Amino acid sequence: MKKIIVLILLFYSIACFAQTKMFYADGSEDVKKISLTFDDGPGKATKQILEILEEKNVKATFFMLGARVVDDPETAKAVVAAGHEIGNHTYEHINFYAYKDEDKAEKIEKELLQCEEVIKSTLGIQSFLARFPYGYMKSDAIEATKKHNYYLINWSFGTDWQDMSAEEMHVKYKQAIKNGAIFLMHDLSKNKKVLSFLGTFIDEIKEEGYEIVTVSELLNLT
Repeated sequence: MKKIIVLILLFYSIACFAQTKMFYADGSEDVKKISLTFDDGPGKATKQILEILEEKNVKATFFMLGARVVDDPETAKAVVAAGHEIGNHTYEHINFYAYKDEDKAEKIEKELLQCEEVIKSTLGIQSFLARFPYGYMKSDAIEATKKHNYYLINWSFGTDWQDMSAEEMHVKYKQAIKNGAIFLMHDLSKNKKVLSFLGTFIDEIKEEGYEIVTVSELLNLT
């Protein structure tokens, strides 16, 4: 009898954890769905990325910086108008792996909320997806996102900030195609390398039988 009770409690704990999970780096391995995500914008590459996504009839998730939304609200609004998903990428893009001041936990929360306020006031959206710069995912970030009803989203593959040719970059992204993949790219800079192969990459994903969806759809988050 005691063993049965323990098993019931264990099952209940696992079920509760599944329902309250706050951190994700990829989706289900059982479903042929993939997400494209773009960080650090709105930026110089955003409009061209939007044109490619529209041409390919694909929706993506854009993790925006609050400071960049303030600088370029019209481009940020264009992303929303095109039907794409918006995520919180903090306000100023601080590297919290390198941040050593004693107010770190407070600073993390402030960055999250400052970006949230800008997104709400400028775009009329309450985002529930967050991604910290450099993929920061320590306990203080997870606690802050959980406290303010966010899911913390990282990625399964990204390499567009590294020093390599567009051809090499394209090959690496293509090799990383898999069930549940969350791809990271950036739209702050011109990002000519990604722009040169993004359309073809989307075609290749579809040709392999994958559906490209937003992060919330990939992970079944509401």
